[in-house]
Amino acid sequence: MKLGLGTVAFAAQSGKHALSVPLESVRDILNLAHQAGITMLDTAAEAGDSLSVVGRCLPGQAHFRMLVKPYLLSADLGASSYADQLEQGVMEALEVLSQPQVYALKTTINPTVMNRQGERLIHRMEALKKQKLIEKTAFSVSHPEALDWLLQYFQPDIVQLPVSVLDQRFVHSGHLSQLKSRKIEVHARDILLQGVLLDPLHLHPWFWPLKKRMAQYHDFLVKEGLTPLEGALNFVTALPEVDYALIGVHSADQLSEMVAALHSGLAADDFFPFASNDARFVDPLQWNLYE
Repeated sequence: MKLGLGTVAFAAQSGKHALSVPLESVRDILNLAHQAGITMLDTAAEAGDSLSVVGRCLPGQAHFRMLVKPYLLSADLGASSYADQLEQGVMEALEVLSQPQVYALKTTINPTVMNRQGERLIHRMEALKKQKLIEKTAFSVSHPEALDWLLQYFQPDIVQLPVSVLDQRFVHSGHLSQLKSRKIEVHARDILLQGVLLDPLHLHPWFWPLKKRMAQYHDFLVKEGLTPLEGALNFVTALPEVDYALIGVHSADQLSEMVAALHSGLAADDFFPFASNDARFVDPLQWNLYE
């Protein structure tokens, strides 16, 4: 299992021209990632164009596997198909990165798009693979039902899905084992659950129904001599089915801290008692943190 570096934090802030992370800091992060043996970068054109920032800051001596998610227009606009937009996004990524091929082209499972254009989209991704413009096809899913739908129709090379101490849905449903048996590469995202797992005793009111569970988790971490960051990272890295755990950072110091946190010898099942099956708490799309 390896770490992969998400680059959403490198994009311009929404509605602003200023970068969330200065270019010099991005260069420091990418240099440190290279030195630490991190080889996977997950970029997204839709996230304020973090791809172009990465393209400007790549260390000359480094070779990163680039996972690219192009910006896609709404399916209702009708200006062009998602398949056309994906291909255009790949060509733009190759130009920005000055590379002949990207490691993977990623898209998110969208039921509306898949029902209307799924076959065409998948055929176009396979065509780009045959042209050697991409090495692998990747799909991002948020819940087990979406993964079931995908696997009915297609054998992707990579599946990206949420996994964390609280969100173990894909672990206990057997989907991780299924993906591994089909030789599909697994990328775990949201492993810190947007920071919720970093402070288990001080929860937003939305998560108060989990107070008892999170207090027990805190006690477990103390007993094992782990920080919340170490616990969150080491649960995911202990899962044998996960090939890459995706992390996001704003500084080289944060990246150093995360790399140093990977040292626990605990088994994944040590963390099983702390899972929640309630989507209200593990699916950020269902959160309402502003009431």
